[in-house]
Amino acid sequence: MGQQTHVRIQDTALVRDIHSKAVLNTDKAGLNDYLMKREIAKKQQAEQSETKIRLAKLEEDMSEIKSLLQDIANMRKYG
Repeated sequence: MGQQTHVRIQDTALVRDIHSKAVLNTDKAGLNDYLMKREIAKKQQAEQSETKIRLAKLEEDMSEIKSLLQDIANMRKYG
Protein backbone atom coordinates (compact mmCIF):
# COMPACT_ATOMS: atom_id res chain seq x y z
CA MET A 1 0.00 0.00 0.00
CA GLY A 2 1.28 3.52 -0.93
CA GLN A 3 2.28 6.16 1.55
CA GLN A 4 -0.25 8.80 2.52
CA THR A 5 0.63 12.21 1.05
CA HIS A 6 -2.16 14.28 2.63
CA VAL A 7 -3.37 14.70 6.19
CA ARG A 8 -6.91 16.00 6.78
CA ILE A 9 -7.15 19.08 8.98
CA GLN A 10 -9.81 18.41 11.57
CA ASP A 11 -13.35 19.82 11.01
CA THR A 12 -12.50 21.50 7.69
CA ALA A 13 -12.36 20.73 3.97
CA LEU A 14 -8.61 21.34 4.13
CA VAL A 15 -5.73 18.88 3.91
CA ARG A 16 -2.00 19.35 4.40
CA ASP A 17 0.44 17.95 1.88
CA ILE A 18 3.06 16.07 3.88
CA HIS A 19 5.92 16.77 1.46
CA SER A 20 5.43 20.48 0.72
CA LYS A 21 3.54 21.37 3.92
CA ALA A 22 1.01 23.21 1.73
CA VAL A 23 -2.59 23.52 2.91
CA LEU A 24 -5.01 22.46 0.17
CA ASN A 25 -8.74 23.10 -0.06
CA THR A 26 -10.74 20.04 -1.08
CA ASP A 27 -14.17 21.72 -1.05
CA LYS A 28 -15.32 20.99 -4.62
CA ALA A 29 -18.82 22.39 -4.03
CA GLY A 30 -17.30 25.68 -2.86
CA LEU A 31 -15.07 25.77 -5.93
CA ASN A 32 -18.01 25.12 -8.23
CA ASP A 33 -20.02 27.89 -6.52
CA TYR A 34 -17.10 30.29 -6.94
CA LEU A 35 -16.68 29.42 -10.63
CA MET A 36 -20.41 29.85 -11.27
CA LYS A 37 -20.48 33.23 -9.51
CA ARG A 38 -17.41 34.34 -11.45
CA GLU A 39 -19.04 33.36 -14.75
CA ILE A 40 -22.23 35.24 -13.81
CA ALA A 41 -20.16 38.33 -12.90
CA LYS A 42 -18.36 38.15 -16.27
CA LYS A 43 -21.68 37.98 -18.11
CA GLN A 44 -23.07 40.91 -16.12
CA GLN A 45 -19.96 42.95 -16.85
CA ALA A 46 -20.26 42.17 -20.58
CA GLU A 47 -23.94 43.17 -20.52
CA GLN A 48 -23.11 46.44 -18.76
CA SER A 49 -20.42 47.19 -21.30
CA GLU A 50 -22.81 46.45 -24.16
CA THR A 51 -25.47 48.66 -22.55
CA LYS A 52 -23.00 51.56 -22.28
CA ILE A 53 -22.12 51.19 -25.96
CA ARG A 54 -25.79 51.08 -26.95
CA LEU A 55 -26.55 54.14 -24.82
CA ALA A 56 -23.70 56.10 -26.39
CA LYS A 57 -24.99 55.18 -29.86
CA LEU A 58 -28.52 56.20 -28.88
CA GLU A 59 -27.27 59.55 -27.57
CA GLU A 60 -25.36 60.08 -30.80
CA ASP A 61 -28.46 59.28 -32.86
CA MET A 62 -30.62 61.62 -30.77
CA SER A 63 -28.10 64.42 -31.21
CA GLU A 64 -28.14 63.86 -34.96
CA ILE A 65 -31.96 63.90 -35.03
CA LYS A 66 -32.00 67.13 -33.00
CA SER A 67 -29.56 68.73 -35.41
CA LEU A 68 -31.64 67.68 -38.42
CA LEU A 69 -34.82 69.04 -36.82
CA GLN A 70 -33.07 72.34 -36.13
CA ASP A 71 -31.94 72.47 -39.77
CA ILE A 72 -35.53 71.85 -40.93
CA ALA A 73 -36.85 74.55 -38.59
CA ASN A 74 -34.25 77.02 -39.84
CA MET A 75 -35.07 76.22 -43.49
CA ARG A 76 -38.75 76.96 -42.86
CA LYS A 77 -37.97 80.05 -40.88
CA TYR A 78 -35.54 81.56 -43.44
CA GLY A 79 -36.48 79.67 -46.59
